[in-house]
Amino acid sequence: MKITHFISAFVLMFFCGGILGHSRSLRPFVINYNRSVYKAMSQNWAVAFDDIGRAYFGNSGGVLEFDGNNWQLHQHKSKSAMRSLFFDSKSKRLYSGCYEDFGYWERDSLGILAYTSLADKLHSYPFSGERIWSIVKHENEIIFQSFPAVFTYHTITNEVKHVDPKGEILFLNHVNNKVYARVSGKGIVTYANGTFKTINNTDFAQRSTIRFFIPSKRGIIVGEGKTGLHLLNNGSLKPWDCQANKSLKTLDVNSAAVIDSTTYAIGTLKGGLYIIDDNGNILKHLDRQSKLENNTVLGMNIDQSGDLWLAMDNGISYIDLNSPVEYNIDLDYAPSAIYSVVEHQGYVYIGTNNGVFHTRFNQNLANLNFKELKPLAGVYGHIWKLDLLNGELLCGNNDGIYKIDNGKATALSLTSGGTDFMTFQHQGEEWLIESTYYKIRLQKRINNQWVFSHFVQGFQGSCRFIEMDHSGYIWMSHEIKGLNRLRLSGDLKTIVSNHSFGVKNGLPTDYGLNVFKLNNRVVVTTGEEIYTYDDLNDKMLPYKKLNEALGRFKEAVRIVNAGKNYFWVITDNEAALIQHNSDTTIIKHTLTLDSPYSFPDKYQNISIIGETSVLCLENGIAVLPIYNKDSTMHLPLVISGVYNGRSGLKNKEAQLPLHNEIPIQLKNKNNSIEFGLTAVNFGPNKVNYRYTITNLMDDWVDNRSENSVVINDIPAGKYIFRAKAVYSDGKSSNIVEYPFEVLYPWYTSKAGIFTIIVIIIGSIVFMVIFNHRIIKKRTSEIEQKHENQHKQNKSTIAQLREDVLRKELENLQSKLTVSANALVEKDKSINTIKDELHHIYKRLEGRFPQRDYSKIVNVIDNQMTQKRDMLNFEQHFAASQSGFYDKLKHEYPELSPGDLRLCSLLKMNMNSKEISILLGITVRSVEVSRYRLRKKMGLKPEENLTSKIMEF
Repeated sequence: MKITHFISAFVLMFFCGGILGHSRSLRPFVINYNRSVYKAMSQNWAVAFDDIGRAYFGNSGGVLEFDGNNWQLHQHKSKSAMRSLFFDSKSKRLYSGCYEDFGYWERDSLGILAYTSLADKLHSYPFSGERIWSIVKHENEIIFQSFPAVFTYHTITNEVKHVDPKGEILFLNHVNNKVYARVSGKGIVTYANGTFKTINNTDFAQRSTIRFFIPSKRGIIVGEGKTGLHLLNNGSLKPWDCQANKSLKTLDVNSAAVIDSTTYAIGTLKGGLYIIDDNGNILKHLDRQSKLENNTVLGMNIDQSGDLWLAMDNGISYIDLNSPVEYNIDLDYAPSAIYSVVEHQGYVYIGTNNGVFHTRFNQNLANLNFKELKPLAGVYGHIWKLDLLNGELLCGNNDGIYKIDNGKATALSLTSGGTDFMTFQHQGEEWLIESTYYKIRLQKRINNQWVFSHFVQGFQGSCRFIEMDHSGYIWMSHEIKGLNRLRLSGDLKTIVSNHSFGVKNGLPTDYGLNVFKLNNRVVVTTGEEIYTYDDLNDKMLPYKKLNEALGRFKEAVRIVNAGKNYFWVITDNEAALIQHNSDTTIIKHTLTLDSPYSFPDKYQNISIIGETSVLCLENGIAVLPIYNKDSTMHLPLVISGVYNGRSGLKNKEAQLPLHNEIPIQLKNKNNSIEFGLTAVNFGPNKVNYRYTITNLMDDWVDNRSENSVVINDIPAGKYIFRAKAVYSDGKSSNIVEYPFEVLYPWYTSKAGIFTIIVIIIGSIVFMVIFNHRIIKKRTSEIEQKHENQHKQNKSTIAQLREDVLRKELENLQSKLTVSANALVEKDKSINTIKDELHHIYKRLEGRFPQRDYSKIVNVIDNQMTQKRDMLNFEQHFAASQSGFYDKLKHEYPELSPGDLRLCSLLKMNMNSKEISILLGITVRSVEVSRYRLRKKMGLKPEENLTSKIMEF
């Protein structure tokens, strides 16, 4: 719980004159909340409490809910101010009134607060700016008051009615089983069953601004804005002539509450809060100058614990009227860090970080006026220890050890530092052992005076705490240097043994160790657990029994003996008073100390003065009787929310009902659950929560002050969540239970197993059919592939054959061309030789024999291309030009063999001269043959014969 502002809690004597003997000791402290904390509007109008103690405030932004841990704003659809609230414990409905609407808020099965309008049922009533200012219940009617009208809701018949008061009506109050109000023109009236009855019609009553009626032994106390308090008896109204009214009649009284049968709280618009008794005496006045945020009190109510809540014009104030702890905090005059408090010889002495302060004082320390403190001359700097030893007040500081008597200090030693000291008996003599910054110093009592004896040899250093066990060993602890056990020689002058303890001896750490004694047993605080010395095994062991009893307080950093089997354990910001016997360990009271009333860091201490514990705080002290019987009423623990989701609950998938007759079943995939717990506690001391889950946990788990429990990844099974609250006095609340079941995965049930078998069989059948089809398809594909491959291979082979034939043909064509050209060239050469021979023969003019010439010419003629050569040519041509002749004959059947021969030579792209040589005819004959061939082929003049033949 965050506390925004705790104003000075120093407690003055509230009793004056005739009230000193009053039965109620009223020393309240105040916690103020502002809008930055509760996240709503500043102005608050009304206060109500539900059946488990949750507080509701009529805020200008809506209904503001507070359970001691969390604030939540519930807004009306119009977002208008909620100026009145009333909780009906029978129906568990919170009734509220706002601008032109009234109705109730009710929690559903999930714990969510939802609004239902009742004004909507008044179809015939014309609202015109009405605001609902007060709500009361009388018998079976809920009555809502606005200035011009009254509205009633019958809780049995659910009927909503409008009642005309015939005048302006101010503020309803239910007193002594009657409903009182003031109606203009009528005076003070009572209401019942739709009828107003006037009981006082004086002029004052008719025109007054009466704001409240509360019961008292003297009659009904009536609060009127301009004239203060009055008493109403048997219809007679008279001003109350009392001490309180002398102040209240000028402060515009506005609201009131009955604290108990003889004590009343009166709220004003100008002067804050007054607490008075039944004689009209002021017991306490709280205003902006003392503790409240402001002086305007708009509404108030008493919670189930008897503490007072104020709805303020700017914020909310909680006033603890019943705490056994009396806080005395003074931000202006108290030392900023108090380390110890001692009463001695009519003085009170306070050890601080800046010397010792003192004053004459012999009253309750809760009433100490810090402004009267004065520094003790000669004792300055950090005070390490201030304590009474055998009736003597000794003080250790930076300079050494002092003895203090009647407000004066005398130095016993001026060796640097006096961090701790203690007395012990040795050989019938009393000794004082001191730890300085460097050595151990011993003093001996001689003639009732402490006299320096010697420094102990063999040990260098200092310590924070010193203890001596039953065997005479001296234990010294230092937060940095650790823990040592020393044995002194018989003459106490030297160290004969020095054994250090740390991790190697069973402790969890070597640092931050502090040594103390409990019931003559050495114990060590570690900040994790408390350890004790096992002398049989020369080892440190966890003090198991004590740790189990202390719970979270096993993490103590300091232990203070309080006498008669009582001791305090102190953590960083908490303290617990423990009653410890050989058989039992009981937590009697716990305190949570948050800023601004907290322990000084690293110097937490509680001073014991007689039967009173004095908590040494920053800027003050707190006083608590050790043997106090705390009568605080504890509110029940309830489960306020249940959420279900996947592991981690980062996204809460479902909100579950708060109550269930049969276990809630959770899906296996949503096997995480969160429980919200509420044990309403409004004071500064925290409520701690513990929980366990049957079939999942063996022991109770300490959840500390966290009121939300998250359990993740719960295995399948049936469970019962159980939780309890542990209050500041060590008492436990009722145990709440919530049964639930995490279902097994669907596949583990009979139906699931059957389904799986069916699925498996179906899958097998499907796979067989599927595989068969796949195999068939694959076989078909392979066969098709092979067939295609075969076709492709055949095509490839045919293509290869065709390529081979084409290459062979090309080769034959090449050879044919070469052969044809060779024949032509041969005939050309032979003709050239023949012509040259003929010229020679002519030139010789008969000298060359005719017979020889003819013989040579015959030989030459025989070498000319013969018919045989031409036939071979035509055969080679036909082989290389397959189908050439057939195509020509088919196209031109009238072609002769000679024409075909000419066509073959033209196909070889030979010109007329070459053809003439090859055929042994003239060029002219070739041209004539070409002409005839053109005619047979029917070529046009512009068509080329050779090109035409090339097409075949």
